[in-house]
Amino acid sequence: MQKIARILDEARASHATHIRKLKDLSTLRTSSPDRFFSAFSKAIVPLFNFQRRTASAERLVRFVAIFASSLDSNNASLCDSFLEEFLQFLLVASAAANKTARFRACQIISEIIMRLPDNAEVSNELWDEVIECMKLRVGDKVPVVRTFAVRALSRFAYESENGDILDLFIQVLPLEQNAEVRKTIVLSLPPSNITSTEIIDCTLDVSESVRKAAYCVLASKFPLQSLSIKLRTIILQRGLADRSAAVTKECLKLMKDEWLVKYCNGYPIELLNARRSKYPAFLVLTSNATEGHCATSIRLMEAEVALYWRTVCKHLQAEAQAKGSDAAATMGTEAAVYAAEASDNNDLLERILPATVSDYVQLVRAHLVAGPNYRFASRQLLLLGAMLDFSDATNRKVASAFVQELLHRPLEHEVDDDGNQVVIGDGINLGGDQDWAYAVSGLARKVHAASR
Repeated sequence: MQKIARILDEARASHATHIRKLKDLSTLRTSSPDRFFSAFSKAIVPLFNFQRRTASAERLVRFVAIFASSLDSNNASLCDSFLEEFLQFLLVASAAANKTARFRACQIISEIIMRLPDNAEVSNELWDEVIECMKLRVGDKVPVVRTFAVRALSRFAYESENGDILDLFIQVLPLEQNAEVRKTIVLSLPPSNITSTEIIDCTLDVSESVRKAAYCVLASKFPLQSLSIKLRTIILQRGLADRSAAVTKECLKLMKDEWLVKYCNGYPIELLNARRSKYPAFLVLTSNATEGHCATSIRLMEAEVALYWRTVCKHLQAEAQAKGSDAAATMGTEAAVYAAEASDNNDLLERILPATVSDYVQLVRAHLVAGPNYRFASRQLLLLGAMLDFSDATNRKVASAFVQELLHRPLEHEVDDDGNQVVIGDGINLGGDQDWAYAVSGLARKVHAASR
């Protein structure tokens, strides 16, 4: 027992010694198979009375779990026998009156289950006993015990014959008061139509960590095709508008790294059906096209994306103005409702417009430089300028300089077979397209009207 205790003390002190100490402990088990388990179980008893989750205690828990779940091909039967005895020992401890003993037992059981290889020889009767015991601990009064009980059951939740585990998770999730337990349940749910609803509901959880976990699970377990347009809309609408920057970042990671890259070939229009998902689809497009447009590299917009952006912004602005007028014309609760709706529309408009006038100018300029294929997108972006605020002198100066730049653009021309430059249309309206002149003049009026 003293040798075992010394090995455990050294393993607790440093992670670097674990590989060597695992070999030492395996040698002791092989040399004294009859007496080893009794000595080992006595040596780790102090851990079950140590409540604090210090780094040294966590190292020891991992070491013990690795040892119990490791398989030695030369002594397979000895390893399997030890594992079964140790699990029985832990099951007794998990039902102890002492909460620290229950916590450590469930923690070690969960570590063993998560590390155990698929070819481990454990009797079905013992696994059934482990599952039933952990299901009871999911209802424990101590949150950390519930957390590790859920983690221990998570590996079994993916098996169809253990549908009762999934039912238990779904049952306790909305009732659970502890955020860490809710987070663990969300991370443990397998992908299915039933669990997708529960996970999406958790994107509204009061805890930031639970909301982040929900987006992480949606990214890792749910292919885009498994979610309807409606569900994609809800997911992105909530994530991109979340009050936490960390949650929004997780949602953007889901949208870009998983959905757009893996399933849409980087093309945002395919992600959401614009006719069925109004503002969220627009948020996707603008988040993808304009995020970080202050950087040296600007992602150019396709024509339909630019048009959709301008159209939705115009609609939001009109809605905000209409609701504001309704609020001014009414009183009491009705006025407050209209004012709140106007505020929501203005907030959304502000969120999806370029952050600054300088950002807007850079975005338009990048599309102008990109050539004829982006003329339509450039015009839509120019028309977007009517929704920006130019009351600030600095913004007005930047915008005014840009208007001058537009007015002094060289005449549009092409070179004929003889090398002569031939003006296209009137040379001013980008190939005779008068809509371009209207867009430039509209931006000029908006900028200079703000100075009055």
